[in-house]
Amino acid sequence: MYNINDKVWHASRNSTLEKVTCPECFRKKYLTVTLGGDSQVTIDCAGCSVGIDPPRGFVTYYKQDIDVRLITIDRVEINPDYVEYAFDMVGCGYHLAKDKDLFATKEEAEVRAKELAEEWNKEQLAKIHRKEKNNHTWSWHVHYYRRQIRDAKQTIEYAEKKLDAAKTHVKEEKKND
Repeated sequence: MYNINDKVWHASRNSTLEKVTCPECFRKKYLTVTLGGDSQVTIDCAGCSVGIDPPRGFVTYYKQDIDVRLITIDRVEINPDYVEYAFDMVGCGYHLAKDKDLFATKEEAEVRAKELAEEWNKEQLAKIHRKEKNNHTWSWHVHYYRRQIRDAKQTIEYAEKKLDAAKTHVKEEKKND
């Protein structure tokens, strides 16, 4: 256990935004889907588009690097299950750290920080390669947009017939004059 005003090494991680090739489209920004009749269609890649923005060809994640700092303990909080230490990070306010992230030597802190960063990076990279929202599959997108195309074609056909009908009425009106 450490005391107030002790100088110890704090192990943590710090993040930077990284771009990785989209695991779905491999930077093409679209997917080619083969339909049951062996015809093919292309659809926008939903894996690398964010919100309503078009596909980007890459996905982002926060890569974690080690962050080891020599800190001075300002406050000690003893809880039934653990001990927490408070320290001031200039410009960032007070932070809390548990006993397992404080060390007497820089080398020990670097080992722990590396473990923290590697664990986080492994989780994030695994998350990139699995679909988060499976409620809309790729085949759902194909079905939905093909239906939109069919409906749009029917609307166009209907509008053209209405215009053609209007043309015949114009001719009849001119004949009657």
